[in-house]
Amino acid sequence: MPFTLTPSNSDTTIFKVAAVQAEPIWLDLQGSVDKTISIVREAAANGAKIIGFPEVFIPGYPWTPWANNFAVTATVLKEYQANALALHSPEMDRIREAVKEADITAVVGFAERDGGSLYIAQATILPNGTIANHRRKIKPTHYEKTIFGDGSAQSIYNVVQTPFGRVGSLNCWEHIQPWFKTHFYSQHPQIFVGAWWPAFAPGAGGSPYIVSGEASSRMTQMVSMEGGCFGLACCHVVSEEGAKKMKILGFPWFEFPGGGFTTIYGPDGSILAKAANSGTEEIVYANISLSQIDEVKMVADIMGNYSRFDLFHTVVHGKNWDAIEYTAEEASAARERAAAVDNINSVSIA
Repeated sequence: MPFTLTPSNSDTTIFKVAAVQAEPIWLDLQGSVDKTISIVREAAANGAKIIGFPEVFIPGYPWTPWANNFAVTATVLKEYQANALALHSPEMDRIREAVKEADITAVVGFAERDGGSLYIAQATILPNGTIANHRRKIKPTHYEKTIFGDGSAQSIYNVVQTPFGRVGSLNCWEHIQPWFKTHFYSQHPQIFVGAWWPAFAPGAGGSPYIVSGEASSRMTQMVSMEGGCFGLACCHVVSEEGAKKMKILGFPWFEFPGGGFTTIYGPDGSILAKAANSGTEEIVYANISLSQIDEVKMVADIMGNYSRFDLFHTVVHGKNWDAIEYTAEEASAARERAAAVDNINSVSIA
């Protein structure tokens, strides 16, 4: 489906956005939902109209496999799966109701349980409590592949209209997937939530720079500049107690408390607000106006005046395939078999 909408950026209305830097209630679905609701209410009370949460904030990001053998990891992940959040559940209904009561738009990051599988998911919830967008990270990164499944095809559609602009959502290293980002920009995002893990100080314990909080934050900054949109980099904090719970205490890449790098970027890449330090919980706020987007896009609109689609274009295949697809002959035979079974059942009942 093509995106031909041309959003108006001329509105000079100033409103507040909020980016969350907080510690999850690790491996605790009910506690995580309670904390999510508390944060939504606090942000709304402080005047925020849009709030973004970290990656899999419910029930926390599982760094555990990086720091442990299989036996330890398996024990934690069993509890992790049991406390993941289903999209259609009483817990999600509670979050939706809280968002509605707060009259705010929220992009919530959660580990989604669907049957026996887990996915890195985001839900964009509008002020009326409806889920306007549900998506899954299209490709889990590195060891995440051993825990989470690939996102479904419709997950590439990740921008929705809200009362305060077109809001998009990205998970972690989706920020550095060029073709995925091209499709993202084609949907005309004006604000986006970049949901992130708890990260490390650059080079900590010999870790590669690309997994640091500094590098992660710069990825969100780059998307803001490329797309000419406001970017909210939202991430976890990990306390020493949380590290013990997740069996990562002593892992040399981490300092506890730490992991945070929450920042709000303007469409020109400027820092509008950031968390005070990496180890504290904080809701970061910034006042923005969509009119600022024009200052960037009049110079370089990569979906318009700064494009060369006669030279390059991206072809999208946003379709899910069923696990089983019948030929016309097999479908007819299946219907006949089903009809035969119905006839046998009706005779038996009689």
